[in-house]
Amino acid sequence: MQRKLKKAVQNWLEQEQTGSDQGSEQALRQVMSKLPEAPIPVGFAERVLVSAGIAPDPGRTGLLNPAWALRFTLAVSLLLSGLAAVLVPSLLQPALGLVQPARLVGAILGGLLGFFERLGAGLAYWQTLSEAGGVLASVFSSTTFLSAMGAGVLLSLIAFRLLQGLLDSERSAQYVHSV
Repeated sequence: MQRKLKKAVQNWLEQEQTGSDQGSEQALRQVMSKLPEAPIPVGFAERVLVSAGIAPDPGRTGLLNPAWALRFTLAVSLLLSGLAAVLVPSLLQPALGLVQPARLVGAILGGLLGFFERLGAGLAYWQTLSEAGGVLASVFSSTTFLSAMGAGVLLSLIAFRLLQGLLDSERSAQYVHSV
């Protein structure tokens, strides 16, 4: 088998050197037919995709593996829940003894009262700004204001055109005199 393959390769290389396209194609087909057929190994495509970085490595272990990350997260959350169930009541017991219900209700109501007072002041401020905006909108949308703005734009365009004419005439005179 090896001898026939070597002879076919040698024939193909000779055909390539002679420059005969048809002969070299035929010789290449002969070489390909002489190659042994080897089965593709199991998992070859997966290994290629993993090495190319297209697919995740299925054999990866450690905390970066998604399955281990999920298990680690669940274990930590269960541990923290257990610690909280044991420690929180013992920590809150002295604090709850210091708080009296009447004072707690008074503090909550005082906070709500302060919030609504500030809300009322804020709404009054926004009402004032809204009225001022309405006045400005009516002034800016009046025909007198719009015609004054149009006249101002027209005058500024005329002034810029005259200024450009002056600058162009000065430049042309300056360049003519310098030559």
